[in-house]
Amino acid sequence: MVQTPVIILANGNYPTHPTPVQKIKEAGSIICCDGAVNQLKDNGLEPYIIIGDLDSIDQTLKSNYDNQTIYLPDQDENDLRKAMLWADKKGVVELTILGATGKRDDHSLSNIFTLLQFPTYIKCTLVTDYGYFSIAEDIAKLRSFKGQQVSFFSIDPDIEITSTNLKYNLKSTKFNNIYCGSLNECFNTDFTITVSHGKVLVYQVFA
Repeated sequence: MVQTPVIILANGNYPTHPTPVQKIKEAGSIICCDGAVNQLKDNGLEPYIIIGDLDSIDQTLKSNYDNQTIYLPDQDENDLRKAMLWADKKGVVELTILGATGKRDDHSLSNIFTLLQFPTYIKCTLVTDYGYFSIAEDIAKLRSFKGQQVSFFSIDPDIEITSTNLKYNLKSTKFNNIYCGSLNECFNTDFTITVSHGKVLVYQVFA
């Protein structure tokens, strides 16, 4: 049975910032995307399950974790999305994604925007060594701190966004370009974002 908190560890840069490092240490279950288990073991931790096309896992580890390995060769989905689908089917309702950036910029972008477009009801947060990405729908109140740098990304130009407690507040604002909502700042311990429909990707830096 999958134990909470649930972590998906992708095969990008292994976390070094104290926040994601603490999250992975406190994990109840760690789902490794293929070769991510190599780095996990190097840091003295154990996987709950290993998922992917298994083209980058150390062969000794592949043998040692044979009973915890799920081979999914489907090239239409990357290993992160395969892990998210597996977690969805297992009834996971909330998870944190680590190691999803670094090494290759195209993989980083693909993983980040997976949060925005992938069809899942799981509450996902993607944490890097610099901050974290989450999804805002309807009305979302997000914890923050004075001076926190905040950015919004929308790929639907018809979405209207309204915010409070930000340096540059939005009022039924539409983003014609994907970069239009970046480089904002919070001036309180929280801020709200109201989304007319669909989803908006939110990025918040660490303190």
